[in-house]
Amino acid sequence: MSLSAPRLGVPIDTWTSASAGFYERIEVVDGELTIRRIGGNPHHYIAQRLALEFETQWDRYATAPGNWALQVAADGSVLHGRIPDVLVNGESLITDEVYRGVPDAAVEVWSPGNTLAEMNDKRAQYRRAQLPVLLEAYLADGGDVHLEWLSNAGTHWASTAVAAGRSTLSVPATEQHPAFTVVPNALLRRPGT
Repeated sequence: MSLSAPRLGVPIDTWTSASAGFYERIEVVDGELTIRRIGGNPHHYIAQRLALEFETQWDRYATAPGNWALQVAADGSVLHGRIPDVLVNGESLITDEVYRGVPDAAVEVWSPGNTLAEMNDKRAQYRRAQLPVLLEAYLADGGDVHLEWLSNAGTHWASTAVAAGRSTLSVPATEQHPAFTVVPNALLRRPGT
């Protein structure tokens, strides 16, 4: 009988080839595959439009959604792998199946099915992974889009800007990122209309 080193997490190819049902995606939590529900079409449309806004305003690549290996074990397996609605960074977002490293920003478009515990867990994992910017979005019952720009303050997320409906989310440029401006409800209109 031979002993081999225990696998610590999920191999990347296992994660990316795992299948889920309709309106589900598979993430890696604590070294195990976990099924997560995803939102419907408005959710996806908001994510797509935010990805385009980041590409235009920051002149960087953005993918909606994006596979992100937040924590990788010594053997290369994934201990924590999430699929934010948008990842913003460099060209590796269009060349690698799974992004490794710290992106410039991520977006989570929360759905009514997201629990507070799930939201807080993702926020904490993103903060510990040193994500500098988390843009949170959700669609209110009345149809308005709400956005909150969170900056990583080390021990917590600091709310930098909040906007809803027709008001403007305006985030000034910092040493970490360029400026970013968007009208939340404009995200539900086709570009150019």
